[in-house]
Amino acid sequence: MSTILIINPGSSSKKITLYKDDIKLMDTSVEAGADGYNVCTTVKGVQQQCLPVNRLRFNDSLADFLKQAVESKNLDNLMEIKTVALRVIAPGTFFQSHRELNAEYLQNLQESESLAPLHISPLLKEISLLKKILPQARLFGLSDTAFHQTIPDYIRNYSLPTAEAEKYDLYRFGCHGLSVASVVERLHSVVGVDPARVIVCHIGSGVSVTAVKGGKSFDTSAGYVPETGLIIGSKAGDLDSGALLALMKKQHLKPIDTDNYLQTQGGLFGLSGEIDLRLLLERKVKGDLVAIKTLDSFVYQIKKKIGSFMTGMGGVDLLVFTATAGERSPALRSMITAELSDLGIALDTEKNDLCIGKNGVISQVGSLVKVAVIKSDET
Repeated sequence: MSTILIINPGSSSKKITLYKDDIKLMDTSVEAGADGYNVCTTVKGVQQQCLPVNRLRFNDSLADFLKQAVESKNLDNLMEIKTVALRVIAPGTFFQSHRELNAEYLQNLQESESLAPLHISPLLKEISLLKKILPQARLFGLSDTAFHQTIPDYIRNYSLPTAEAEKYDLYRFGCHGLSVASVVERLHSVVGVDPARVIVCHIGSGVSVTAVKGGKSFDTSAGYVPETGLIIGSKAGDLDSGALLALMKKQHLKPIDTDNYLQTQGGLFGLSGEIDLRLLLERKVKGDLVAIKTLDSFVYQIKKKIGSFMTGMGGVDLLVFTATAGERSPALRSMITAELSDLGIALDTEKNDLCIGKNGVISQVGSLVKVAVIKSDET
């Protein structure tokens, strides 16, 4: 009997899933909310009560999950767990494959921590905790960038001297590969066909847009590190190099300070003082001009990526929304697809409003481009 624990760790969210013989027994999702964190647990497909927790309980969410697994008889004891897989988001060719977390892997993670601290730092903490709680388990890293290995070199490469790019491993690695791969696996079951050209909008605590051609990653909005690309939360996303250098000079910032500034002072927070997309949508409904302008910037960047990827692939057959906000917010989907009818994208308002947190086609009958909501599964 095979018992596997899968963990998707993060600084403000965490997902933990327990499988036994490929059957999902339990899963917990811990997400940041307006006033702290919310933990929602499902046991054998039945949603349990969602409860608010503080930062301390967020940090102890793994121990709490395992305790509940034993108490609910889904585990006889912790020694049953022989394998743990963790989602790994890190730049570098080394991390573009699924690997066992051996000494070499841990060393590479530690050396890369400064490049993607928002993802690697909580991962290292989770690994340290697992070694204490489940010392008997073998740990494996599930690459979040492996799906993007198929991006053609003329898109993957930066316009840098080849020697330097190879020496320092400077390429477009992307992110949300596990999410997009899970969406691609469900395409036929949700839309009834296997579209050749798909654009996937992953909109959650992180945001990316990925072009999928023939079932393989063709292009993606994120670059060398996952914090690049589209704005979200407090992350600035792509920033003109001239503006970045000017900021460093005027603020007298060192590289490490600059990285911290871009990850904590930019994005939705930098534009509005608000980090939570849900609260911005609420403020927009109330006529808040700052929220309206911030969301206009956010939505425009996503629309621009959709348009550029349509051009790059010579068209698109299916547009997909996934991840927390993409799956749960009809208003956001409506904003993104507004004014895209000339590109063949026509949303059905009623279908869109009714599709919240579930799979479904939300485009009008006869729309040249199908639009669908497909739930992401990164565990």
